[in-house]
Amino acid sequence: MYYNFIKNEYIKFIFEKNFSIFNINDYNNIKFNIEKKIENYSICKCYIEIYPNAGGIETYQLVKIYTDFYYKWLKKHNFDVEIIYFENNEYGYKKSLIFVNDIYSFLLLKPESGIHRIMRNNPFTTNNKIQTSYINIIIIPKINKEKIIFNKEDILIETFKSKGPGGQHVNNTNSAIRIKHIPTNITVSCQSERSQLKNKNFALKILEFKIFLKNNLNFNNYFKNLKKKYIKTYHFENNFIINHFNNEKYNLNKFFKFEINFLNI
Repeated sequence: MYYNFIKNEYIKFIFEKNFSIFNINDYNNIKFNIEKKIENYSICKCYIEIYPNAGGIETYQLVKIYTDFYYKWLKKHNFDVEIIYFENNEYGYKKSLIFVNDIYSFLLLKPESGIHRIMRNNPFTTNNKIQTSYINIIIIPKINKEKIIFNKEDILIETFKSKGPGGQHVNNTNSAIRIKHIPTNITVSCQSERSQLKNKNFALKILEFKIFLKNNLNFNNYFKNLKKKYIKTYHFENNFIINHFNNEKYNLNKFFKFEINFLNI
């Protein structure tokens, strides 16, 4: 049945609004009709990868702001979402990785993939000049059929003391984890959590993500092949957002207060 097929009420609403196919009760017919209308990988869950593109140290604060925004917005709409990695520094995040564990999330979030331009007063200077910064937000599908299983003999796990902010406990215990996947020579580390076990679980998820990218080189060019130089401009001083796909303006304050459905702008 359709209502057992898609769990998330928000996804149901979007599909019912855009696809007139849900009078069909048979699972296979629903899946077939959706995939006839939309692209490959449409049914996939997805990762949201956020990292600086151009700018100074303020981009680290922006990566944290946008990571928090996507996570809170998705949580508000009952998506099954978790931040599986973030790399802290004194200004914010150097990069982050969010996993959205809902089918069709890749289809819904893919329009967010690209360069986001942010124009605002730099909070780390006193000259009151408008600073233009750029961050990358990349939406990548999780291909379920390519589930990666790690053999114990294929990975090398090391522990080390966390560095940077986090409190006395984080900085003085071997809670950070580094994992090397010997067959691919990919190394990942995680020190986001106080728990060594949580850091290990997150590191394994990041490793799976990186191996997936390595095995699917076409996704490495996914961002580079986007047609737009940047897809959205956020002008904080004038309180508007421009979507460069449709050249429409939207209220920035309402956007960050979750009063605007960003998937429709």
